[in-house]
Amino acid sequence: MFMFIMVALLWLMSSILFFRNPQNEKIRWASIIGFFGGFGGIGALLGKGVNRPEWILHLDGIFTSIGHYFTPYGMLIFGLVYSDVIRNTGKRNILKLLCLIPIFIMYPIFQVYPEFKVDFRILALWVVPYVVTANILLIYSAWREDRPTIKRRKILTCIFVIPMFTFVLVTNIILEALGIVGVWHYNPWIIVSQFLVFVYFGARYGILGVRIRFEKEIRDSKMKAARSGSALFNHTIKNEIAKIDLLVNQLKEQIALDEKSSEKLNLVLNSTNHLLELSTRIQSKLNTIKLKESEFSLNESIDRAIKLSNAYLYNNQDIKIMRQYMADVTIVGDTEQLQETYLNIIKNAIEAMDGKGQILIRVYASRKKVYIDFIDNGKGIEKADLNRILDPFYSTKGSTNDYGLGLTQCYNILQKHDGSISVKSQVNKGTIFTLSIPSKRVVDIKISEQSNSNSIGEKGLWTTKLN
Repeated sequence: MFMFIMVALLWLMSSILFFRNPQNEKIRWASIIGFFGGFGGIGALLGKGVNRPEWILHLDGIFTSIGHYFTPYGMLIFGLVYSDVIRNTGKRNILKLLCLIPIFIMYPIFQVYPEFKVDFRILALWVVPYVVTANILLIYSAWREDRPTIKRRKILTCIFVIPMFTFVLVTNIILEALGIVGVWHYNPWIIVSQFLVFVYFGARYGILGVRIRFEKEIRDSKMKAARSGSALFNHTIKNEIAKIDLLVNQLKEQIALDEKSSEKLNLVLNSTNHLLELSTRIQSKLNTIKLKESEFSLNESIDRAIKLSNAYLYNNQDIKIMRQYMADVTIVGDTEQLQETYLNIIKNAIEAMDGKGQILIRVYASRKKVYIDFIDNGKGIEKADLNRILDPFYSTKGSTNDYGLGLTQCYNILQKHDGSISVKSQVNKGTIFTLSIPSKRVVDIKISEQSNSNSIGEKGLWTTKLN
């Protein structure tokens, strides 16, 4: 029964990961490990001995060999892909094929049918280096990461993955090679524990990007509801306000009014005009965004947004905006919409600083994405607000003139560009908004050895503030 539970939970975890983001190679390989491990569990469920039906003997040999041979292979390739130590796709594919060589050797040497048999001492000769190397690559990936949000996610991934890899290696391979057999029967308990850890950390912090996907779906649902609500709002409220406006204007023309009565009717008209303007503004913000795409320099579009933000700095002379361009990127997209996104984030950062502080705008790239960080050392965002600030109509400013749609618009614009926006913040330390744009939109990219930065060029200064 427990073995069946182990297989079910392994495949459930793998399915959750895969179907949340099947385009991500890291996610795919993490899922593959779970599926391979599950095959080994099915082999154990099929029993032992040669006095079983032929089809069960064949399935047992296939499933058990996949569990023993391909699971450590999947662990190694996951570590390789996750760490991104080899960025050239061709070289990485060649290495994936070369790492299959021990498996191709094992099948002719050891029996699969009618019953799987293997010398665990020989199996350990290549499985131990595979799994240990995978663990080292995961640790190295977390250690070298300097983006605080991503670093935390990688550390949590290490906490979740490395103990599981190590336990499976010890119980399934090393102890068996040393003649201590049967300890692997305790694996289901570990898998159940790991599943609970996966659910907890996946829901609260995010493992391999799962939480981001959950939040995205919730937010997209809110977006859809907000659009439907705003359409209904405009259809009903606008009509009623228009009636009030018409009737008040008719009263003004038909009835002789004293000065005070006329003034009161004018106030009513001002209120109706304000409501009509508010309704129009909400509708325009939540309408489906249509991109006018062209090729443009990402850095130049940011520079234009910085110039436009000078209007907000007029009464905030002690706020400085710094640039650190670690990549010169040309992309295909809507330059005006993205420029509006930058401007909105800069404006929010200025408003969070109480007239004094610094904003660092940093552009950098990985193999699959281009990133833009907006880092300020303002008052930060409360933890309770952090997961909701991108939601429609949610605002922390407490102003009657703020409708909680600015960051919602930024989110929508990034979604239309197949990108994403994430936020990390600590109260009284500062905030980091990170925009990501996929490489499929990149036309040209030049990585700078010396980052183009004025006044500030030390990333550590900023990451330390937010750690």
